[in-house]
Amino acid sequence: MQRAAALPLHGSYLIPLQLKLDVRPHIMISRARTRPSMKRRGAARQVVLHVALLDIAPLIWRRVRVPETFSLHQLHRTFQVIFSWLDYHLYSFDIRNQSFEAPHEEATGEDATAVSLVDLKLQIRDRFTYTYDFGDDWRHEVRVEEFLPMPGPSDPDWSPRLLAGARAAPPEDAGGPFGYATMLEALAQPDHPEHEEFRAWLPPDYDPAVFDRWALDHALSLATAWGAV
Repeated sequence: MQRAAALPLHGSYLIPLQLKLDVRPHIMISRARTRPSMKRRGAARQVVLHVALLDIAPLIWRRVRVPETFSLHQLHRTFQVIFSWLDYHLYSFDIRNQSFEAPHEEATGEDATAVSLVDLKLQIRDRFTYTYDFGDDWRHEVRVEEFLPMPGPSDPDWSPRLLAGARAAPPEDAGGPFGYATMLEALAQPDHPEHEEFRAWLPPDYDPAVFDRWALDHALSLATAWGAV
């Protein structure tokens, strides 16, 4: 079984080295393009989202709070951080029979950098799908849980923030839900024919049961402060 080489982990999260641009050379998205306009900033709301990986048990999920002015591309980058993905595959959002993607020459959906959450006029209990890596096909169900006012200028509790979750996300290029299930089975059985191969491929401190909210929230805060979200 051919797998990508392991990349360095710290705890349960990964921070991409190229934070400001997609690593795919034909998708160069500037910081300016992913920033909401001044007009959209007047919306002054945050949205709380529950995000769960589909077709996986036990459930892997995150609860995250983001500004409603975030573009779908900024939301994609937020999800990359909180699920420890590396942002080197394509993605799409499927919302109300519309598809949104990062702009590139093969894209068939609408431009995810040009549409914000506020544009979508979401309501509590609305659901949509975020798919990352069309090969492994990691599908996430996103559910709108709550709307909150944006914090005031003197309030230190600023967006986006990771609020809660469960379990570590699957490693990048693990083979989708089926490959991930095979990996868990092999890790749990020392006599499994692929046990040693998986152990050699994974970072030594990888534990699928561990969810480190502080570390992931810290990574999200840094990525936002550096202009990468």
